[in-house]
Amino acid sequence: MEIEYPSLSDRVYEYLCNQIIDGNIKYGERLNIKGISEQLKVSTMPVRDALKKLEMENVVRIKPRSNCFVTIPTKKSILDAVVMREVLELHAAKLIYRTIADAELQPMQNIVADMKKIIEKEPTRNIMNRYIYLDLLFHTELCNLAGNDYLKKFYREVNLHLNMTFIYRIGTPPNIRESFRDHKRFVEKLSGNSPESLDLLAEHLERSKGHIVQGRLFQSLE
Repeated sequence: MEIEYPSLSDRVYEYLCNQIIDGNIKYGERLNIKGISEQLKVSTMPVRDALKKLEMENVVRIKPRSNCFVTIPTKKSILDAVVMREVLELHAAKLIYRTIADAELQPMQNIVADMKKIIEKEPTRNIMNRYIYLDLLFHTELCNLAGNDYLKKFYREVNLHLNMTFIYRIGTPPNIRESFRDHKRFVEKLSGNSPESLDLLAEHLERSKGHIVQGRLFQSLE
């Protein structure tokens, strides 16, 4: 059986997706095709191919003269993405909570431990960015534990259209201590295979949605 390796265009696509999901490429940002090709040490062709794929997924908009911009989410698209994120995460939790073993939860427990180290420090922009990254890792790991490739794929697509960095920016100022407690309690209940873990996750996601809806920047979006 011949092994298929990702093409150069696919690798550029993955790179751009990861940069958007991690918040390193911002919504509304202009993407410089030549600059990306020079950075990745590839020709402009695979970059153009990758951007065309992202355009088909409504992640970027390509305008005349090779101008390309990352699409800015609207109020509707944000709420749609938040709802889908809730559906996917709650479904993942329902699939695993009865049978998950402590060994499988170790990555999430490690993330919670890293979160604890962060909230014990004075809040700065770098610390907040690190917490947001850990938040993304935590919720992504939850979906990965479900062992469903389609679920993982859909969750990744949701994050591509609405990353954690953007959520924290448009919402009301986040209380990372409260967020940390939510994550810690959820993992503790999940470790005990308790159905209470589902209620805790639902409350956390609903609270997160409330922070978004009440945010001034969210209200200012079209």
